[in-house]
Amino acid sequence: MKPKGLQISTPTDTAIVLTRTFDAPRRLVWEAMFTPDRMRRWTLPPPGWALTLCECEPRVGGSLRLEFKSEEADQAMTLEGVFTEAAPHERIVHTETMASGSGEVIGRLVETHEFAENDGVTTMRITQAYESKDARDGALGSGMDEGMEACYKRLDAEVARHEPP
Repeated sequence: MKPKGLQISTPTDTAIVLTRTFDAPRRLVWEAMFTPDRMRRWTLPPPGWALTLCECEPRVGGSLRLEFKSEEADQAMTLEGVFTEAAPHERIVHTETMASGSGEVIGRLVETHEFAENDGVTTMRITQAYESKDARDGALGSGMDEGMEACYKRLDAEVARHEPP
């Protein structure tokens, strides 16, 4: 199986499914996805923004928190969540709330990550469940696909750095 770039589908009016393969064992993909120091290496903030905080505890009840600051204006954004399921290297579920620096909620969703490995190639499937069709469509129209694929290309490089010879 040859790794593929980000694939997106919309199985329901409120869901987005994102599928991406990586030429690495799922243990390495998992570790890069959920270890804060490694997350910082591949997470790209929106253009004109900087990632200023990255916290992640991938266990049931653990938290996820990313903070972004605008480089030109005095603006901030946060992404916060709580892990509700965790089966290391296989499946993890978390809530996600995106908010402006003032605390105004921009969006909420539940995100499920599933990892499968075949001959050293990992397929990661992310299901994002939104509160409404409008919220889902807003995410789709935001350019998220280009931003996520740019991040995942960096994640490819991150897992390659840690691949045993």
